[in-house]
Amino acid sequence: MRIGVELAIKTPIDLLISQLEKYDSYPFNRIWVPDSSISEWEIFTTAGIVANIVKKARIGIGVTSPYHRNPATIAHAIATLDNISSGRIDFTIGRGSRPYLSSIDAVGTDEAVSEAIFIIKKLLNGEKVDYSGTSFNFKGVSQRVTTEQTQFQIYIASMSEYWNDIGLEHSDGLHVYSANTELLSKVKSYKERSSNPSFRLITTLGYVEPPEVREWWVSNFGKHYNLQKLSNREPGEASVSELESELTFSDTQGLQDQINKMKEYSIDELMIAYRRPEDLEAIASIVSKLDIEDN
Repeated sequence: MRIGVELAIKTPIDLLISQLEKYDSYPFNRIWVPDSSISEWEIFTTAGIVANIVKKARIGIGVTSPYHRNPATIAHAIATLDNISSGRIDFTIGRGSRPYLSSIDAVGTDEAVSEAIFIIKKLLNGEKVDYSGTSFNFKGVSQRVTTEQTQFQIYIASMSEYWNDIGLEHSDGLHVYSANTELLSKVKSYKERSSNPSFRLITTLGYVEPPEVREWWVSNFGKHYNLQKLSNREPGEASVSELESELTFSDTQGLQDQINKMKEYSIDELMIAYRRPEDLEAIASIVSKLDIEDN
């Protein structure tokens, strides 16, 4: 199982750069660069910095969205980053935050995600794209940038059965957000049903400190309608302690227990999210003590 860390969006860019200079000494297989409207930095600019500084770990881009970033722009950026990183780029695409997209008049239709994946794959393969869809119309579009990789792993971010279905049909894997066993069982079934031999599963845990912030963090997830339905319960039904056991960890033994459980459900990768910039080193220390096999 791979373990990666999603960079904390509240980290000032100068501090982030100094932390990246230590990243190759950390026990992580991947570094995720998120796309957030409230981040201290922009995703593709920062991913370029990451690719230039971090030399060992693979680099995950996203979750990014085709509503405020055109598929041609995404493909051009991914191809450039793939060259800078010597072929270490994968990415996740998804619906994104509806309130934010609404605030910038970029809501669009759900079909934009699957259409964007189709277009991006074609462009990354060096093909000329002629496409007429619900959300995008491309006429003779291609890009000059060639890529190091011949195949890219494109995940769909999913918090519902609907997006699981879209991911199964159009992507190379699902990126989910819980260690709830009902949810893990469902996404495992999608992997078993996939005809794509490269179909993989990523889930997420948070290292969220201090405890009062952790309670606030998991409570927000507990109100998420679709995520709770995937967990076979109603929003607000789970206790804070139950949510913490599915969404977070605070020490090595807790993380080891979570990983052992994930292996039973064929999870390929864990992404660790955190809030405070100073917690990156604490997470590295915890992960360094795990008994885990990389694959």
